[in-house]
Amino acid sequence: MTFRDQIEQHIDHFAEMPPLCQRLLGYLEDPDVDFKVIRDTIQYDPGLTANVLKLANSVYFGAVQEVASLQAALVRLGTRRIFELVLSLNVSGRLVPALPGYGLEANELLRHSIWTAVAAQELAGLLGMKDVDTVFTAGLLHDIGLLLLDPFIAEQHERFGQVMDEQSMAFDQAEKEVLGMDHAEAGARILERWNLGAAMAAAVRWHHAPDAAEENHSLVYLVHLGDMLALSEGVGTGIYGLQFSVSPESVRALGLKKHHLEYTASKTLDKMRELENILT
Repeated sequence: MTFRDQIEQHIDHFAEMPPLCQRLLGYLEDPDVDFKVIRDTIQYDPGLTANVLKLANSVYFGAVQEVASLQAALVRLGTRRIFELVLSLNVSGRLVPALPGYGLEANELLRHSIWTAVAAQELAGLLGMKDVDTVFTAGLLHDIGLLLLDPFIAEQHERFGQVMDEQSMAFDQAEKEVLGMDHAEAGARILERWNLGAAMAAAVRWHHAPDAAEENHSLVYLVHLGDMLALSEGVGTGIYGLQFSVSPESVRALGLKKHHLEYTASKTLDKMRELENILT
């Protein structure tokens, strides 16, 4: 069995969406769903209810007046944001363990993922884009494929070093060469199984090669730039993170300048602590 075949089997197991997320996603696809149905689905999970209220009352989302009920929190946040919060909370726990194959310590992938998500969302807001919650979720999930590939990376560590040295390959190219699949493709496959939409899957699939994306360019570019900003701040670089570089086309296409990126990095640092408290 090839490495790719083994990874495919891992995807089948990993891509089982938590039942609560499955129910909420089904409600989101129903335009006539009542807020009370969503409230009743969430309210029997005390931890989730507490986090929804914490998010609704956070400075991160511009809360001015405190809300004390789940119903009021749902109205303030909206159904899509609630779903993405639930998904984020479920996924964030998986991002905590150390990934020795990539040289990432415990919590390092989670911190990098949150940093990327916040930076991408900040850029989207700066550009006046809509649906910034989707940008956040795509950023949070962009490196989920690392979880699948890490055992193979650790096992084939010497082979990776040899391929990269002899063929002057970047790490994601070496993943493809040695394993038959890179972490971006593996992550996109998970999101496709979760039915999170083509745009979000594309953002994960092309976050290291945004110019290769055939569509959904804005979301792809935003996640790519969020990832690059996180790495430039030394967040989640691991062994190989600094090998990647910013796509000039992503900056040009979004109409960004250097000062926009510097401003976003500063704003992201300000917001990191609060989001880490909610998602960890």
